[in-house]
Amino acid sequence: MGSLTFGAGSEVAPLPPKDVVLSLRTGKIRPFAGVKGLFSAINKQPRPGKVHLTVAGFAGDERQYIPHRSPDNAIHQYDPRHYDEWKKTLPDREHKFKVGAFGENLSTAHLSEANLCVGDKFRLGPDAIIQVTMIRQPCYKLNHRFEYKRMSSLIQSNGHTGWYYRVLQGGDVQEGDQMELIERINPRWSLSRVQHILYRDTNNMDAVAELSELEGLSQEFIDLFRDRLEKGTEDMDGRLLGDFAVPWRSYKLVEKTRLTPRVQKFIFESEDANIEPDELRFGRFPHVRLRFGPNAKFTRAYSVVSGDVRSFELGIAKDDNSRGGSLYLHENLEVGDVLEVAKGHNAAIPIITGDQEGPTTHIFILGGIGVTAFIGEIKALERKSADFEIHYAVRSREEATYLDQLPAKRTVVYAKNEDRRLDVAALIPPPDDCRSGCRAMVYCCGPSSLLIACREMTTKLGYPRSQTHFEEFGGATTGTGDPFEAEIKANGQVLQVPREKSLLEVLNEAGFEVDSSCLVGNCGTCMVDLCKGDVLHQGVALEDEQKESSILTCVSRGKGRIVIDC
Repeated sequence: MGSLTFGAGSEVAPLPPKDVVLSLRTGKIRPFAGVKGLFSAINKQPRPGKVHLTVAGFAGDERQYIPHRSPDNAIHQYDPRHYDEWKKTLPDREHKFKVGAFGENLSTAHLSEANLCVGDKFRLGPDAIIQVTMIRQPCYKLNHRFEYKRMSSLIQSNGHTGWYYRVLQGGDVQEGDQMELIERINPRWSLSRVQHILYRDTNNMDAVAELSELEGLSQEFIDLFRDRLEKGTEDMDGRLLGDFAVPWRSYKLVEKTRLTPRVQKFIFESEDANIEPDELRFGRFPHVRLRFGPNAKFTRAYSVVSGDVRSFELGIAKDDNSRGGSLYLHENLEVGDVLEVAKGHNAAIPIITGDQEGPTTHIFILGGIGVTAFIGEIKALERKSADFEIHYAVRSREEATYLDQLPAKRTVVYAKNEDRRLDVAALIPPPDDCRSGCRAMVYCCGPSSLLIACREMTTKLGYPRSQTHFEEFGGATTGTGDPFEAEIKANGQVLQVPREKSLLEVLNEAGFEVDSSCLVGNCGTCMVDLCKGDVLHQGVALEDEQKESSILTCVSRGKGRIVIDC
């Protein structure tokens, strides 16, 4: 599968042998790679049994990028033999290279870019007829998929792109069906030769002119080659690089300091000196994901206390019932150690940011390490001389983490060992009848009991979502609870979700590759469709009406058996 040379006498492609469908997959559009604003249907799942194929593609398959919804892009196929080559090229990412990783609908044993030609017609299964239309042009989303910022460029260079078909005649298709070439109309135009003209011999205008009129070629490529004839070679950087940074970066621990008996401060610095200026700043209520431990087995999300993408501070509590994450960071991670970090994002729920509609009082109700979620917001309000108050519940003043960073005149501490308890009902006024005649904005982060109390009180008082912002800080028991079963709608597979694991963990272990970000129900990245069954909803990312048809897999749990579509 090395590079090919194209010249006189070497341009007729070999005929492919009769083949068989090894894998058939479909997927839905989902948030992708934990990057805000990025969506994809690349996480395709196996579909056992017959799947109906039409001009639009396989039933249940979605395509996020609008041009990819063309009939010319109805089916994507990838040569599974390429995965062995990728494992050799990028051995540190070997675990990512498995069938389905490129978002292909079909895998077969013998078809490749070298033995397929534009316009080739195949009988697929007993009834369907499909036609090769073009290669897949690699784009920046593959950089995110494989967490390697040069991935799309590398695919373009080595030619392991995959290809597309249009559907000439529909029918039912399933794994094990035969796939046989029934007509070849362009024997000199293998997909590998198209790649050669597209990416390497770009100034071969005789070939470009021939391609611009080639029977069977996709309209997208015909337009591309016609534009090349008129304007010259197109700029490929936008497609290859995109507008989104690859999320995971290497960071070194440069400081580790104990703040309280249970909390330590961790300061990390980026190993990447080439961070773009527009990537430096965190957003509002920032958090990051850490990937660490033996074989990077742990992934945890933490609020950022201060700093930017070059260097930032985290305050991490050692959980009393740690399943390994906080325990490892406290006891095993040493200054100088390097781990991977990704910038997280929050749910896109609009909340008020100032006094747009009259005076606003900001009420912070915090529990324990939950203080870290809002230190940045509190400092921003302090700089603006805004009206705010802080209510901070802790075990003892000795364990009041970051108390020295909170303005003393605006902060009330409720220490359990002093028998001073925080009463949510006494702290939250009606949303438009604040004590000082202004509007109230309520923030809360802490243990589940505190969040539930705040949510129930704001709901009772009629707070709109724009006047509340709640964040879970998670813990050893986040996402765990009574065991239940999750049935996959597409294939009827039933997964057992044990007491000690989240639905997200079980789905990913089963190969469904559901994306996630915050891991505590704040952002909604891990949401899947709920088709049937009762759910104990946790987290804050879903509106009430969304809970009827969606579930946050990182924190919520079913009752008995639920049916989901992911």
